[in-house]
Amino acid sequence: MRVQDIFLSAHSLLHYFDRLIFWLYTLEQMKGSDSAVLTEDSVKMAAHFCLPYLASLGIQSLVQQGATQGKTAHKLMDALKDTDILHWKHSLSELIEISLAQTTSIWRMYGKSTMALQQAQLLLNMSSLEPVNFGVQQNNTEAFTVALCHLAELHAEQGLYSAVSEILQHLKEQFPPHTQHAKLWMLCDLKIQFERHMNEGKYYLAEPLITAMSALNKTEGLYRKAQVLKALNRTTEAYSILQRLQVHCEKAKCTEIVIRVMLSTAELHWESSGFFTALPLLLQALALARQHHLQCLASEAMLHLAFTQLMLGVPKQALSVLHEAIEPILAHGSVMDKGRALLLTARCQIAVAGFRPNGQGQADLNVVVLAVDTLNEAAAYFCKLNCKERLRDIHYLQAQLHHALGQTSKRNKSAMLFRLLDQELQSPAPPVYMRL
Repeated sequence: MRVQDIFLSAHSLLHYFDRLIFWLYTLEQMKGSDSAVLTEDSVKMAAHFCLPYLASLGIQSLVQQGATQGKTAHKLMDALKDTDILHWKHSLSELIEISLAQTTSIWRMYGKSTMALQQAQLLLNMSSLEPVNFGVQQNNTEAFTVALCHLAELHAEQGLYSAVSEILQHLKEQFPPHTQHAKLWMLCDLKIQFERHMNEGKYYLAEPLITAMSALNKTEGLYRKAQVLKALNRTTEAYSILQRLQVHCEKAKCTEIVIRVMLSTAELHWESSGFFTALPLLLQALALARQHHLQCLASEAMLHLAFTQLMLGVPKQALSVLHEAIEPILAHGSVMDKGRALLLTARCQIAVAGFRPNGQGQADLNVVVLAVDTLNEAAAYFCKLNCKERLRDIHYLQAQLHHALGQTSKRNKSAMLFRLLDQELQSPAPPVYMRL
């Protein structure tokens, strides 16, 4: 073969290499089925020219598209497993990191927090890859930033804020503001602060964070703004924002936000006692979550559905729905979700027992005792988050139940705790039966 022929072959290969890079970049900006078909073609072309790096990027792009389109987790994990074999075979350490970070994100999206935690920790403990990186710091990449952000959020969901501070401090030192990837931890930090203030009922501290959050991610900022407005009883403004947000997210195919908007809109219907009008929204949100295999959001929708059934006077059906939802919540849910689920379960048990605060009727005392135990478990979760408004509700219910059971000392203790929290909060307690 002549030197000129070798040169032409290499030139053609470089030409296709450039085309593939441009193609993958273009596909990232596209949406819909056409994008998936073109990505598959690019993967075949990369495999044909023995370009494992580009083939892997194409497969990971397909996995990301599949996750947003509602593909099952096992199909996506099978695809990533095949790429991992390719990565290890060719010592593509950077792609191994990206694959693990993407796996962490997928497990979190599907509501499997335990698996997400495992994958993030696996990425952070890849000491075997150090020789491959030739002295480059591993925790200086976007993949490690994503993994650490997931870890911070997972710890925050369990109320472990001291661990969250350590993780965020490391991120701030590794990626100072205005440097590459700093946007990731900045948004993560703002979201954690916001949720913490909302859980503690400190809406005046949560509201100022919205501006900074909107600058980093407009969709997240709008959603959080609606949450604050709803908490402040500015229902009309909150409803207007949620409607705009739903239209935008449906066009952009942001399924997770669409479901959350539906749930928030249903909560606005509750405030005007529109429990019947909330049902279609909740059923639609539940169907969408199940269609996309989003277990966390499906459980959240079932909690809302159970609350609506309780308010419509069918506590047995509500308790049946809760029995289906409680297991994944206790296994993978946040501390707040666990507390809310148990508090709602106790309220359903109280209703099923036929308990009346005024003492009318004959209550099933065995079920009342069960409800007291459930409330104690819920209180333990809310204590982790310093959620005083919820604890006030629990002590109020406990005082009534202990009184019905003839447990005077326990009744007095619960009543005292309720009074202390009521004085500390200095705000009128909303009706305990009117919120989830």
